[in-house]
Amino acid sequence: MRIVVCYPMRSLVASFVPEGFETLVAENEEECARQLSIHRPDAAILFSETFSRPIWEWVPAIRSVMQAEIPMIIVPLHRDEALIKRIVEELSLQRIYILAGALTYKEISLQISQILQISKEREHGEILNPRGGMVYTLLSYGGAGITTFCINYPVLLAKRHPDKRIAVIDMNQEKPDLSRFFGLREYQLSLYRPDLLSFELADKRNWLQAFKKSESQKNLFYSSATSNWRNYEISTLLAILKKNFDFIYLDYGYCFPENDAMERLLLESDRNIFFIRADPFSIEGAKNWMKRWEKKDVSVELMVSHFDRSQISTRRIREGVPLYGIVPRISDDRVIQSHESRSVLVEEIFPPKSYISCLNALAEAEQSREGAAI
Repeated sequence: MRIVVCYPMRSLVASFVPEGFETLVAENEEECARQLSIHRPDAAILFSETFSRPIWEWVPAIRSVMQAEIPMIIVPLHRDEALIKRIVEELSLQRIYILAGALTYKEISLQISQILQISKEREHGEILNPRGGMVYTLLSYGGAGITTFCINYPVLLAKRHPDKRIAVIDMNQEKPDLSRFFGLREYQLSLYRPDLLSFELADKRNWLQAFKKSESQKNLFYSSATSNWRNYEISTLLAILKKNFDFIYLDYGYCFPENDAMERLLLESDRNIFFIRADPFSIEGAKNWMKRWEKKDVSVELMVSHFDRSQISTRRIREGVPLYGIVPRISDDRVIQSHESRSVLVEEIFPPKSYISCLNALAEAEQSREGAAI
């Protein structure tokens, strides 16, 4: 594969370009445009520090020199990253991959290799899901236990179903706690947004490279997808995830502000689960929110956390809403200790028994598809 690299120091290019590529180096914008026009490469790698013109000028200018289907990888300075993403999105520029700012040469090399190996054969022994997996979208007002659930429940599910592939994906832009907990800086689904232009294009990629495999459960995978997704990207992404995994848990996080992408996600997910704390105000607010979405043909189930029988009854919680499950209160100190130490509660020697018991009940209900588990 022939690539053009635009970088101000020719001697350092070999430090980050993966082996096996025929590389043409340009040290300024004029030389880069000339190389792209003359040689018509298979891809271009552009470092934003090479360009003197404003971002909103050189990004579309370079894109226009290349054929639309040829991938263009931009390696931004940290200060340029957000603006480049905004320009690409507002101008609807296609096949532009934007790496994170402040990556090491080794990280840059790895991500370039992953992006350009789009036709790479799938892993040996990989069996894609012929039936299509189940997508669970998890939402809340905040502070209702989604992160703790996503850290612990999929582990139990993976143990119960060793033949099933399970994905846990952080979509919470405002508070990406899952990404921090599992260290997902190098596992970003949003890096491959240009591939989601169509299912046919996306299906060529080995998507497992965007996921971090659990150290304890080989059928459990984690990734970060914190991005401003477009409607069509959501549809393609869900179709790809369903083909590659049996169970997909999306930590969407805050359900405000509501937007078109969120509506598409709720419409196309198999189950939408709204997490709330077990107090009267949260329950009443959740019921009103769920009723509004019912008018849009969106089905939502209620998941109640921090439950204490002495404070509220299960009968009051059940009134008028489909219930996915209830989990008991865990002390704040216990949860904080788990998050700070990167400890998975269900794998500890002395886990909180009532909490684990409820998660196991949910897993059993999932296995038999009998509905909510209390």
